[in-house]
Amino acid sequence: MPEVPGKIKLEHYHRYIFASHLVKEKKVLDIACGEGYGSEILAHFSSHVVGVDISYEAIHHAGQKYKRPNLEFKQGLCNKIPLADSTIDVVVSFETIEHHDQHEAMFKEIKRVLTPEGILIISCPEKFQYTDKPRGNNPHHVKELYRHQFEDLIARHFHNVAFHGQRVVYGSAIFREDGPSSNYTAYWSNDTLAETPGMLQPLYLIAVASDSEIPPLSSGILEEPNNEIEIIHSLLYKRDVEISLLYKSLSWRITKPLRVFLRILGKIRRSITNA
Repeated sequence: MPEVPGKIKLEHYHRYIFASHLVKEKKVLDIACGEGYGSEILAHFSSHVVGVDISYEAIHHAGQKYKRPNLEFKQGLCNKIPLADSTIDVVVSFETIEHHDQHEAMFKEIKRVLTPEGILIISCPEKFQYTDKPRGNNPHHVKELYRHQFEDLIARHFHNVAFHGQRVVYGSAIFREDGPSSNYTAYWSNDTLAETPGMLQPLYLIAVASDSEIPPLSSGILEEPNNEIEIIHSLLYKRDVEISLLYKSLSWRITKPLRVFLRILGKIRRSITNA
């Protein structure tokens, strides 16, 4: 739901904004469209968008809330899409594939409705980073994929693919404003600097796949500059200051007994020397 703020909102909105750069003047299918906000975003840029979801309630709600002449919603399954062959230029499928185990059937349906030059933009949580590493479990996920499984699945159905990594980060951004520049990500940990051309340990994988040439793609940051974010930044800064002061206090408490001991030892040594 778009009214729910926080991390999950940033993740979902950023995916649709990323996809919006690839749908200009194209016919788009948003499979598992849910509440419909993502389909509505895409409709601002594309010639026509069809949002499809398994839930009748979601489709009814979307049709009532989001009204545009180039936007429609239909009930259907990702392995039984209610559209004719070769009628879609771009298929968007975000956080869908992990909620079922009919992956091959889903991809065959996507290929059926796509034109020969069509593009698929699909995301999924990377199982090691999302589930194994934090030792968590999402009860709504039926079949999550590791990176190599996701890559193999796409390679079986598309000739070309480009991968992106995504996760919400806490950091600082510096962008050139007067011309093009190369993209990189830097990581600073334990006084060690490392740089990478992509995302380190992404929580989600986003693939852009096609049997034709992949169009130029870019990377970017979705920022939400509102009062809530400013409050969070203020609290984080206050926390950092408190941690720094606490560290200095603990450091002094640890070293103070040693300094007293050395001072006493120095007095004893001088007394022995004078004697």
